Amino acid sequence: MNSNLTRTLQSIDDWNRHDLESYRALYAPQAVLHGLAPVSVDVDRALDGYRAFYTGFPDIRIDVLDSLIEAERIAMRFRITGTHTGNFQGIPATGRSMDAQGITILHFSEGKVIERWNQLDQMGLMQQLGVIPTPGQ
Repeated sequence: MNSNLTRTLQSIDDWNRHDLESYRALYAPQAVLHGLAPVSVDVDRALDGYRAFYTGFPDIRIDVLDSLIEAERIAMRFRITGTHTGNFQGIPATGRSMDAQGITILHFSEGKVIERWNQLDQMGLMQQLGVIPTPGQ
């Protein structure tokens, strides 16, 4: 197995255990992350966003559905699931389950992620929480 993929899968296990300090080890200090906010962010800001997910969805987890590797890049399709039992982005707990998919592309250099692009079906997530109506409602 590719060593970057092995490290990535271990970091996802760390994320699922809410161990963000171990998760941080995947990233170079100067890593730039795209897609979590309207602007690119650094790792610390991304970790703040993950803490918000943990608060809103204490049972949240990520599962990798597919991965592709080419040289120093890994592309992954993932699924994120959880139950909305806490405040999330100003949305009080609904008790609803969420199940959303996304895609991440990681660019490695010397075994560390230096840049990441991430897209999550945020519209679908908000529809599942009842914040945005689904078509036909």
